[in-house]
Amino acid sequence: MVYMWTKGDTPMLYFAYGSNLNKANMRRRCPRALPVGRFMLDDARLVFRGVADCIYEPGATCPGALWRITEECEHALDCYEGWPRLYRKEYVPVTKFGGETTIMLYVMNSTGIMPPSQGYLDTIRQGYRDFGMKQAPLDAAVKASWDDKAPSHVERQRHRRKGRPVLARPAPGRLPVPAPRNLGGWLHDVRPVPPSPSSWLLRNGMVVHSED
Repeated sequence: MVYMWTKGDTPMLYFAYGSNLNKANMRRRCPRALPVGRFMLDDARLVFRGVADCIYEPGATCPGALWRITEECEHALDCYEGWPRLYRKEYVPVTKFGGETTIMLYVMNSTGIMPPSQGYLDTIRQGYRDFGMKQAPLDAAVKASWDDKAPSHVERQRHRRKGRPVLARPAPGRLPVPAPRNLGGWLHDVRPVPPSPSSWLLRNGMVVHSED
């Protein structure tokens, strides 16, 4: 069944790059969310801190997808993402649908690097398949999480709370990838209250584009 928003709903565009790419999970978590399509976030990179994170890195791109969500969906995502303790929200202006709009994404407050669990990675892989996305960027991020493994107490505690699940291993035959750079930058120098889209654009010079 296709959900149609009623008067009073306030939809927004949400950029998913991790487990919320999985359409089955999103149907359970946010039944009113509508998938828009694949989306590439420029000057950003996918990294793993046990779970997925999106960091600012000039020249890189982070693959993901856009969902159109309501306020009710956002509240459900806040609970799932552990906002504002584990993740915080960022708002990025983009050009889409013939004009400028703003997308929201969750980014982590931690800075450690740690591979994801196999179960968590499988959830993301299914999300990549759901949106017809190539698996190579995901494989590269897993490889980098082993090459640059440096978990903080946050990642270690989360791993213990989850029962020390088996960590996902890099896909065989993948070439080494450069270590993630600039793990601070615009993502870890932001106050809990997100800046306005205009200040974000001026400060970071971030440009994003949609994928046809």
